[in-house]
Amino acid sequence: MLDEASAISREYYRKADELDVVKKGDATPLTEADTALHHLITGRLQSMAVGLPVLSEESEAQEIASRRGWHACWVIDPLDGTKEFIEKTDQFTINVALVINGKSELGVISVPCHKEHWVGVVGNGAAIFSEGQGLVGRVVRTRRYTAPKPVVMLASHRHSPKRVEALMSSLSTTFSEVKRVNSGSAVKFCDVVSGAADVYPRTSPCSEWDVAAGDALVRAAGGSVTDSAGSQILYNQRDSLLAQSFVAAADPTIDFAKIIFDEH
Repeated sequence: MLDEASAISREYYRKADELDVVKKGDATPLTEADTALHHLITGRLQSMAVGLPVLSEESEAQEIASRRGWHACWVIDPLDGTKEFIEKTDQFTINVALVINGKSELGVISVPCHKEHWVGVVGNGAAIFSEGQGLVGRVVRTRRYTAPKPVVMLASHRHSPKRVEALMSSLSTTFSEVKRVNSGSAVKFCDVVSGAADVYPRTSPCSEWDVAAGDALVRAAGGSVTDSAGSQILYNQRDSLLAQSFVAAADPTIDFAKIIFDEH
């Protein structure tokens, strides 16, 4: 399924300039690629023996009307980073998470332009799988921060400059040097796992399907993902599907949530 979905996304990506783009109710863009991937992934997941319901960014309201009663479900973003996809930045992903009792326990982030699938199972570790290689993967673990190196913080070039500056200012109260690195979509979670960054704080609005897969991936790889109070994030537990402010960190021994959110 993942290889097929990635291949299809690249087919659309090659002709991104020709795709019709419509604005959804929340003003975010929607393309044929989003819809095609939604139908492919949803269909494949629902046909599996476990038969769990799917909560997708592109789900119709009637399809998820009973979601609050689901003990377990798939939470997916068929195409995370549609703006990046349209602008051809390579920074788009396919996100799939398995949520059980509100907790994200399995996360998959496929990066089609890199032909990679990042997979994490909480309690069992994380690995990177190349397309076409089946279950032959490379185990990955987050790195620990060591002073006096700069602490590397991830942000998107779309994030408010004032908001990013405030986050960096908060970190600078604890770390002598804070370095910003730009990254798009759920690739940021992969960057935390790979060692390219130490922390990814998010205070601007996003949705649960933007976070759930990365949450499980980072935690499976040895890092932490918490809300602003330092607690584990729960999914599909509230009326709103907007995600809480959170911080994903490579080193779980550092209380980044306290450092960052106590200042705001």
